[in-house]
Parts: sequence; C-alpha cells; structure tokens
Amino acid sequence: MTWQGLVKLGTKWEGTPSRVVRVEVDDHCLLLATDLKITAELVALIYRYRWQVELFFKWFKCIPSCRHLLAESASGVAIQVYTALIAGLLLAGFTGRRSSKRNMELIRFYLMGFIGDDELAALLKLEKIKA
Repeated sequence: MTWQGLVKLGTKWEGTPSRVVRVEVDDHCLLLATDLKITAELVALIYRYRWQVELFFKWFKCIPSCRHLLAESASGVAIQVYTALIAGLLLAGFTGRRSSKRNMELIRFYLMGFIGDDELAALLKLEKIKA
C-alpha cells in the first residue's frame, strides 16, 4: 500500500512543502521524501531496486576486493567492473557455487604461487581436472 502527500518539515520551516511517499512492505512502513514527479508506486519500485544496487557494490567491494577504483575515467571504471564481474562468473562456473571472499583469496594465492594445483582443488572441494 502506498500513500503520498505534501508536508512541511520542522516547526519553523518556511518554504515549499516536500513530497513524502509512504510505502508499506512486509509490515514495515517507509517514508521516502522525493521531488520526482512520478507515481508513488514507481517511487516504491525505484527504492526496492536501490537495494539491489547496494548489494552489488557490497559484493564488488568484498568478493573481488575492489575497495578502490583504479581509474578515474568512465571507461577505466567500466573495465574494472567488467573484470570483477567476469572473475566472479568464472569462479562460480568453475566451482559450481557462488563465489566467496575465501575462494577469491585461494585463487590469488594460487596465482602468486603460494599453493599448488592439488591444494587449490582440495580447498575449493573440486575434483582434479585431468589434462
């Protein structure tokens, strides 16, 4: 259920009223202030997708360890995002499970030469690939 209305914020507030959209989801009530000229239902949908974006960036920072952007240009950032996505998908396809921070660390140790093929396969719980 959604509701929208114009409200004045504060006790001595002077100016134009703010638009507030009230959204009820799973017995929770959210009040969202917006200046968008769209329906209350669309504001609620945008807010729901906002959490998907937040979860992606949480994954982006944790799993592939992309805590900082390596480039400042749009194309450089795009390359870093695509590389992280490809690495996560390859790891998920290789292990048959969702990629985790631990699995990414094991791959890094393998690439640096700290662990061998057999140890990597054992830690990732994989069958050894016969060449």
